[in-house]
Amino acid sequence: MAEVTEPILDIDKVFLLDRRNQKFVEKTSPISARAQDARDSLSGIVVILTFFGAALFLAVSTYVTDSGLTKNGRVTTGVIIGKLDYHKSGACQVTYQFTAPPTYERKADLPYQMCTAMSVGQAVDVVYDPQQPLYSNLKGAIENPRYPVWPFAVAFLGVVVSLPWQISKVRRERRLCAEGQIICGSLVSKEIDLDHLTMHYRFPAPSGFTIESAADGSVKRSNWSNDWQFFPDKPNLVAVLFLNETEFYLL
Repeated sequence: MAEVTEPILDIDKVFLLDRRNQKFVEKTSPISARAQDARDSLSGIVVILTFFGAALFLAVSTYVTDSGLTKNGRVTTGVIIGKLDYHKSGACQVTYQFTAPPTYERKADLPYQMCTAMSVGQAVDVVYDPQQPLYSNLKGAIENPRYPVWPFAVAFLGVVVSLPWQISKVRRERRLCAEGQIICGSLVSKEIDLDHLTMHYRFPAPSGFTIESAADGSVKRSNWSNDWQFFPDKPNLVAVLFLNETEFYLL
């Protein structure tokens, strides 16, 4: 990051739209609050992508297995010997037993609409692979899968589409932090609507002319920690992270 332009910023006299930027202005942190938010958002997207990826894999695996059972399986009568309810999601897991022969005991995760109709001791239709009877499922679960493929596929693709944009945003913010310079500007006016704060400011660009702009933020996130209803006229200095005439923002 380039050296701070004159006048040297005195943090006690500078208004910060986001008080987390104090460390960046003081050069004790290499990234601004906005860069940190972009990085956190990217991490969140990666976590969500991993979740939906795992869910999609499970849904596809279940779909492939159930499709095979639908085409090549045999139907027999089994019995529910156990049931575990997932009260938060409304779903459940049942343990069923059927004879191929010999007798097999398997588990099935069921969607909410099937759980209320299932009870221990109930007779159920079981579809199983005659070559490998361990591959089986309840006929009702095949017809109404708990893990449908399309919703997870759409969600997964939606997150994937947003990933390049978020990566680009992180790179842009890091570039601003690494190559930009902090310029001391002046607060022209401010507008407060509850917690919403609009700042109008100006600052001298390195090329010699003055740039005027506006920025929105939260009063509570600013470095003015006193009662926001008595927001002071001072400090009236602001810190601007400047890269060029089109890439800058109020810290």
